[in-house]
Amino acid sequence: MPYRHTPLQARQQPRAAALLIATALAASLLCQSVQAQQPGDTPGAAAITARLLAQRLEWTPAAPHGRAVLRIAREGEAPQQDIVLRSPLVFSLQDTPLPDGRYTYELTLAPTTSAVRTDDATAALVPAAPVGPGGAMFSGNVSVAGGAFVLPPDVPPRGEVGAADNSSATAPTTRAGTRMSTKDEVVADDQIVQGSVCTGFDCVNGEVFGDDTLRLKENNTRIGFWDTRIAPFPNNRWTLVANDSASGGASFMGIEDVTGARFPARWQAGAPASSLYVDPQGRVGIRTAVPVLDLHVVSTDTPGLRQEQSNVSGFTAQTWDIAGNEANFFVRDVTGGSRLPLRIRPGAPHSSLDIAGNGNVGMGTPRPVASLNLRRADGSGTLLVDNTTTAASAARMQMELQNNGAIAARLAHGTGTAYWTQHATGSAFSLAPSGSGSNALSMQAGGGLVVAGTLSQGSSRTLKHDISPAPVHTVLGEVLNLPLYAWRYLSDLNASLHLGPMAEDVHHRFKVGASPQTLAPSDVAGLAAATVQALHQKLAAKDEELLALAERLSSLERQLERNRGGAR
Repeated sequence: MPYRHTPLQARQQPRAAALLIATALAASLLCQSVQAQQPGDTPGAAAITARLLAQRLEWTPAAPHGRAVLRIAREGEAPQQDIVLRSPLVFSLQDTPLPDGRYTYELTLAPTTSAVRTDDATAALVPAAPVGPGGAMFSGNVSVAGGAFVLPPDVPPRGEVGAADNSSATAPTTRAGTRMSTKDEVVADDQIVQGSVCTGFDCVNGEVFGDDTLRLKENNTRIGFWDTRIAPFPNNRWTLVANDSASGGASFMGIEDVTGARFPARWQAGAPASSLYVDPQGRVGIRTAVPVLDLHVVSTDTPGLRQEQSNVSGFTAQTWDIAGNEANFFVRDVTGGSRLPLRIRPGAPHSSLDIAGNGNVGMGTPRPVASLNLRRADGSGTLLVDNTTTAASAARMQMELQNNGAIAARLAHGTGTAYWTQHATGSAFSLAPSGSGSNALSMQAGGGLVVAGTLSQGSSRTLKHDISPAPVHTVLGEVLNLPLYAWRYLSDLNASLHLGPMAEDVHHRFKVGASPQTLAPSDVAGLAAATVQALHQKLAAKDEELLALAERLSSLERQLERNRGGAR
């Protein structure tokens, strides 16, 4: 990632060049330039010039860029909300006032084109790089006092007190009348000091060292490591840096990669004890001197890890937090409105979520035997899909099972052999008991229902109300006039022939059923029973009438027989 802190000022050397160097140093404090680098620490040409005024902080990039985001933090406080800057890149205290204090800022410039990451398993390994100039990151330090930025004054040459004397063209004078100018001294042999050493223009005779063996004492303390070997030998130059050179800059201890022009490590003044602690076993502690694991982070409130992808490489900026406290362990989508897509509460049972090596997911089991295995030992295992939207009610697909072939679902009682199996194919849905080898119930795609046993419909008196005798003779009259047809269902692929009335005709004549397009088996049976009863009553009446006629005929026959006998 291209990252360059505001460059430190060079230390002044010979008195003969003091005026020129002091002037250049003061100018560099007011207008600082940095050569940013492309992602992955590859050299680039995204130069950024910063200019500090009393009420404004301005940046001038040398190359085109995309979205610009400024993050600024007061010393000892968390960063404020990110500020999106528009061209020209300016931060104004009149628009965004800041309390007095020392601040660190970081400016992130996105490239002019976006990178594309394919949504697959290899995307994280082989991302597509953006086309055109890359982005850059630039940081620095400023101070605010009395509602204005603190502007750096003219900086005296190294070891001098006060501003540079532009009128002086003579040999250097002693400081406070106590130091004589001397020439450099070269020692071509080992030098052993059996005491403490103080180096720097502010060292005094009778220096009290305390426990210090080596002390650097002046207005710019640096220790440089300048390796003079020639490649292929390693020869990178490094510097141990204490504090910024600029007025209003940061107080810190840092390691500067002089060759690479960057600070890979910085410790700000005021950092808590054991901010970074490595124990003899190589375990790293953050704010703890007794790390328990390889990385141990201690905080008084919600220790966490932020993973922030900037848009410097052209990819969309995205920030995630992984943190935990007494309420939960969570993953937070900071960019997406600080939503918490994953939360684990304290006290969650063992293997609440367990992913096996074969990809099986266990919930409540460390050994899942299926792609998703939910297990509870206390009988609390349930599954709920709950749509809580307050929008208008609408049909929603809440569960779907897909397979390149027939689908089966088993409903088992314990671990025994008693179970029911649901089967679904492209043409039917069926339900079969264990060991039967045949379906107990089958629903065809066209709506046909096949039941291997008895179909029973609820008809108990306890299930009914508004009970009254049926007008069987009226029913009989309507049944006699009820049209009957032979027909086939449109949805029946076999085109089976059927015989019977139409539901609309039955509903119109008898007003039974919930819909004029359906017939309930109990209604059809009721009509048949009413018809039989009415016919039975009619037949019984005819039987009585015939019996009366037969008795009358017998009486007439007897009377006729008597009349014939008297005539003889």
